[in-house]
Amino acid sequence: MSKQANEPHVTIIGSGVGGIGMAMQLIRHGRNHFTILEKADDIGGTWRDNDYPGCACDVPSHFYSFSFETRGDWSRVFPERKEIHAYLNGLTDKYRLRKKTRFNSEVVSAKFDEKSQKWNLTLTNGDTLTTDVVVTALGQLNRPKVPEIKGQNDFEGAIFHSAEWQHDAPIDGKKVAVIGNGPSAAQFIPEVAKVAKEMTVFQRSPCHVVPRNDKEYGAIAKFLFAFAGVRRLYRGLLYYALERNFTIFNETKKSRFMIKLLNLPGDMTKAVADHFDEQVTDPALREVLKPDYAIGCKRVVISDDYYPALQRENVTVETSGIEKITKTGIQTVDGETHVFDSIVYGTGFASTDFLAPLDVSGTQGVDLNSAWKDGAEAYLGITMPNFPNFFMLYGPNTNLGHNSIIFMIECQVNYVLSCLDKLDAQKATSMNLKASSMAEFADFLKARMETSVFVTECDSWYKNESGKVTNNWPEFTYVYQEATQAAKEEDYDFNGTNQIAAE
Repeated sequence: MSKQANEPHVTIIGSGVGGIGMAMQLIRHGRNHFTILEKADDIGGTWRDNDYPGCACDVPSHFYSFSFETRGDWSRVFPERKEIHAYLNGLTDKYRLRKKTRFNSEVVSAKFDEKSQKWNLTLTNGDTLTTDVVVTALGQLNRPKVPEIKGQNDFEGAIFHSAEWQHDAPIDGKKVAVIGNGPSAAQFIPEVAKVAKEMTVFQRSPCHVVPRNDKEYGAIAKFLFAFAGVRRLYRGLLYYALERNFTIFNETKKSRFMIKLLNLPGDMTKAVADHFDEQVTDPALREVLKPDYAIGCKRVVISDDYYPALQRENVTVETSGIEKITKTGIQTVDGETHVFDSIVYGTGFASTDFLAPLDVSGTQGVDLNSAWKDGAEAYLGITMPNFPNFFMLYGPNTNLGHNSIIFMIECQVNYVLSCLDKLDAQKATSMNLKASSMAEFADFLKARMETSVFVTECDSWYKNESGKVTNNWPEFTYVYQEATQAAKEEDYDFNGTNQIAAE
């Protein structure tokens, strides 16, 4: 039964974790007037697209799941890609979301009509749709980033990005080059090393690595997890264990107090150092693999087998810069040519190009690309002035380096639901964030970011080209949870009172 006869129509763009989470909560709150638009022919987002060898999550399974849809039969501590995709498919079937989803429907533009107070969406096939509310769930890690390297189109072997893995490419018994060594690369490198004749990892800078301690759940654990109360308790313990790691990411008085209170002098720092000392003993390799930047500046790799893989006899770590790619391999800046059968990019994603390639226009034709010319920003990472009834999941400054993104997405979903409730209460057709509210939040964000490790001198996917950190949340997650409990009416103009923010 619908919440009300005239409830606004909500269009969700994307059917990954965020889109599915939003749709489930709409149903759970009696709002059934919604549509999901998905560019592919199946649900799942990043867990559908990424199927490289060793693909798994770096957050424990019992916390990489929705609090209102926990499951007791996870097979292991850290879930593999197939198990997560199965979990999402199960939820999709349970809530009958496929009948609410329009597949093979990629949105290219979203334009707000001030007269009707509605959004007009245009698809790649030319179809147009009208909706009251737009919720984007495009993620931050959905567009593979391939570096521009001279001659890359000349290579005669297989060359591809890890997110577009070519399973028929010659790997077994072949010479394989890996360009990049981020979290995804750290997962597939050990698997490729097992079967390749030779593998060379072209490393631009080393990464900090913390032990994974992954294992399968035994019969006793699965029995206990069958009880919802046990799962809730375990999730609470996991949250505490993960959240405490933030204390080394931010040098605020609060974090220093938390370190003292919890007796956590460099908890992750010690784990990283001990792991490095235990697994990397060769003096020459230690020099190559030891980072010279602060922990957390880049994404911390969680792995038990990354360092051992790099020390196999058939694996070489190459630190010379790449001059160009040739027909047969890679030429480094020292003039040496390396011959390969396949080249794999482990170079991550275009994470700072939020909502790309979607073209979004708000009130009086204000263009989102122009508004974000100096870097993406949004109030709580969710909405912006001049874009009424437009909400984002996993938007700017909501990524985490220490905890579960699903926790953040749930906060964002709850906030969007509260906005819908505010529209109902105000009997309004639209709500537009005030510029003053955005400015106040931007000041808060800037102050917190200045004390964080994310702004230190290292290159990472957290920053845009100008060095602005547009991805990460620079506070404890409980602060974000509190801030997103409910939308405040004083932060918004309702109906036709929208004003263009002062430049």
